[in-house]
Amino acid sequence: MVICQSNLKQWGILWAMYTEDNNGEFPEYLGGDWMLRLIEYYSKAKRPTDEKLLYCPMTTKTMSEGAPARYAIIGDSDDRRGSYAVNEWVYDSDHTGSGRSLEDYWRSTKHRGLNNIPVMGDGGWRPDGQPYEYDDPPTFEGEARGGVANDEIRIFCVDRHDGFVNVLFMDWSTRKVGLKELWTLKWYVRCNTAGPWTRAGLAQPGDWPEWMRN
Repeated sequence: MVICQSNLKQWGILWAMYTEDNNGEFPEYLGGDWMLRLIEYYSKAKRPTDEKLLYCPMTTKTMSEGAPARYAIIGDSDDRRGSYAVNEWVYDSDHTGSGRSLEDYWRSTKHRGLNNIPVMGDGGWRPDGQPYEYDDPPTFEGEARGGVANDEIRIFCVDRHDGFVNVLFMDWSTRKVGLKELWTLKWYVRCNTAGPWTRAGLAQPGDWPEWMRN
């Protein structure tokens, strides 16, 4: 947990450097190889995936090598490996596929409430995702998203740290977040933090999948 949080704090410094170099703005959509396209900010290596900064120490193998989803390294190529996933909504993107709205991208750090806007965190299955507050939780531990723009909060809802994940926020702070708490974060501009899976939205303990009820 401590080393993982330390890694994300370092990523906060790196993202701060990037945004300061670019008038507070995030990059355009980087895709699944964001770790390669940001390499100049954290590594001089030709193969960035050798950098320990990309991995929570709980992750040592890929799923194809036998690791369960919550402890699995994401990716299987030399330039697209890690264990953290980026919130795609932070990008300065023009991607509107699957009903996404241009109004919902953060694009820059010039907002209020930065301490509740996730930039990246522990992840599984994919190196990035675009959660919605109405996304359904995994019905069982390790269940993947339903498809593009379908329950992508599951990418971040992995039981890596005994009911918690580590998350980096847009004020560059890092903290552990309970799995159910993921539905209260401000993932995108018009995200309702009192959505149907929150107490404020009248969610009941029995509404959650059994593995998430503790």
